[in-house]
Amino acid sequence: MIPAAQLLAQAALLTRLAAPYPFSIGETLRYEAKLGYFPVGNASVTVARLVRERGAEAFEFAMTGRGGPPGWRVSYDLTSRVGTARFHSLRFHRRLVQGGKVDERGYEIVPDSARYREVGVPGDWVAPSEPLDELAFLYYLRSAPLEVGRSYSLSRYFKTGYNPVEVHVDGKESVPVPGRGSTPCLAVRVVARGSTMRVWLTDDKRRIPAQLELPLPFGSVVLSLVSR
Repeated sequence: MIPAAQLLAQAALLTRLAAPYPFSIGETLRYEAKLGYFPVGNASVTVARLVRERGAEAFEFAMTGRGGPPGWRVSYDLTSRVGTARFHSLRFHRRLVQGGKVDERGYEIVPDSARYREVGVPGDWVAPSEPLDELAFLYYLRSAPLEVGRSYSLSRYFKTGYNPVEVHVDGKESVPVPGRGSTPCLAVRVVARGSTMRVWLTDDKRRIPAQLELPLPFGSVVLSLVSR
């Protein structure tokens, strides 16, 4: 049996962690993927759990997706560990399967020394002092103080060659949200090295990604939220 004092300490920790962030442990968002009008797959994004990473408390985020048009099937799995105190990426894993070809890479990111390493590859590389991987960046946007009409230049992607990442808050648009109907959202464009992702975040405290538009080799795929 877990002592009462330990249960109280765990509850206090979760309360402290939840306070500054618009998401909580266990949150799972599920999406339907469409290419134009045609369903081509599905995806999910989860705040999976709290872990210890090199002695630090960290969120573990996970994203999975399956689909693609006939003849170009794609699956991807992303896992990101991000410190709860300073919200910096600490570890990132990406597995992409496309046309039978597997591309799998893991990274250890060390903000304190501004370096990152690729698992199985000798040496290390320079990282920014406040690094984020691509999955962590989505959660960062949910917490950032975004204002309509503003643009932000962020040099936070852990691979410095992709910086700066430009974030443009183009305006507000209504997007369907399960259980809420048409809901006002912040329409955000994220541009890095000529590639553009769009995300629509609910204009409320939770900043739920109600819709995403992702550039893929076979065209732009729209992920629409179907459950939360």
